[in-house]
Amino acid sequence: MTRGQMLELAAGIAILGAAVGGAAYWSRATPGGRPAAFAVTRPAEPLVATDFELVDLAGRTVRLSDFRGRVVLVNFWATWCAPCREEMPALETLSKDLAPHGLTVVAVNHKEAKSVIETFLREGKLTIPVVLDKDGRVAERYQVYALPATFIVNRHGKVVATVLGSRDWVGPDARDYLGRLLNEPEA
Repeated sequence: MTRGQMLELAAGIAILGAAVGGAAYWSRATPGGRPAAFAVTRPAEPLVATDFELVDLAGRTVRLSDFRGRVVLVNFWATWCAPCREEMPALETLSKDLAPHGLTVVAVNHKEAKSVIETFLREGKLTIPVVLDKDGRVAERYQVYALPATFIVNRHGKVVATVLGSRDWVGPDARDYLGRLLNEPEA
């Protein structure tokens, strides 16, 4: 390869890299042109959330369909997952602050013993509602392959967003996003 061809190849790679980087940046942008601070993945069409029936820490049966008419954050987590542990206090704060406005947070623990979960909650002084996915079947149905994973279900029982990884659930961008969902009519 000649020196000129190598320079052309290097320039082409640089241009391609800039194009990919720019596309990644602008794909996160809001209509106003600034990057979206609260990133969620939205399906082209909202999907009906798969109903589930799990038991909470007190032994009560909890179904996703019990919360129809509310906005629900279904958060899959585990105590061994560092990002999960970090976002749990924020999810609890969000739950307490927005429950009166129609938000329900359901923390679905992935395959851990009840005693491990209770110890974690007690040590963190957390009271967030937790249900037990003992065999991981609900996580499989939701195609959860990494934790934390959160599915946002609107008042009509449809998944309108998926969040992979942890987020700042109490920050202004998350509250703005959830506020818009909470303000949607129920009918």
